Amino acid sequence: MILERYFENRRTIINNALDRYLESEETYPSKIHKAMRYSIFAGGKRIRPILMIATYEMLVNRRDSRTIQKVLPVACAIEMLHTASLVHDDLPFIDNANERRGKPSCHKKFGNAVAILTGDALITKAFETVLKLRNHKKTLLCLQILLEAASTRGMIGGQVVDITASQKRVKLHVLRDIHLKKTGSLLRAAEQTACVMANASEPITNALRDFALNIGLAYQVIDDILDEVGADELLEKESGEDQRNEKVTYPTLLGIEESKKQALKLIDDANKIIKYMPNNDVLIEILETIRDRIP
Repeated sequence: MILERYFENRRTIINNALDRYLESEETYPSKIHKAMRYSIFAGGKRIRPILMIATYEMLVNRRDSRTIQKVLPVACAIEMLHTASLVHDDLPFIDNANERRGKPSCHKKFGNAVAILTGDALITKAFETVLKLRNHKKTLLCLQILLEAASTRGMIGGQVVDITASQKRVKLHVLRDIHLKKTGSLLRAAEQTACVMANASEPITNALRDFALNIGLAYQVIDDILDEVGADELLEKESGEDQRNEKVTYPTLLGIEESKKQALKLIDDANKIIKYMPNNDVLIEILETIRDRIP
């Protein structure tokens, strides 16, 4: 498949860039840098940075490794923010997950205190990495987008509502808001920063923002389903976590079959947004990959 080769190549480019941007394990204090590298290189699929790069390439109508060098700082910053959220989510007093992608979670490997600081360090490193962009105006715009995505109006806000809502019955609109913030914020940021870097028009930027929100919500609905049915391999973590933490999910509110219908509709809506955009083949295949996760 085109997407498999494309993902493999772009993942390699992103991993090499992350290796350059992160301090070595020997850098003092070594324990925090070992934990940051352990968490970043724990086997992630790099969906968010690849989506950012693929969108940028689509908009500028060029697809080669040289073209994407200028956007790598933003793509890697997005992956750092995502990894930080996973490190914090796995902590005993949040989701209490002992494994991530078949390996011990950061807090199991390095202890709770270092894991908290690892997430914090990855967030600050993300913003530092964006400053490697050469265009000052675009640097500020990308920083603004990523700060919003990571803030209490985005990822962190979604995490807080998720925690506080876990012990009580919540309605569907609240659950949707949690998912849009926790999962959708960074996907939206990936599309928005790609548009900034490619000088996209406002209508295109707005359309791709909506595309990202649809796939973000679809991805999380599917994760809820996979957690319910026990699909550990697709989840890349131990299933049943939502039940153990008494979290409300799409399946608990709507049932598994209706949740599948909701996910399919979101994917179809996302497809309609980009259907007629030129050079959209990679984004279309990303949608198909998300659809294939539905059990």
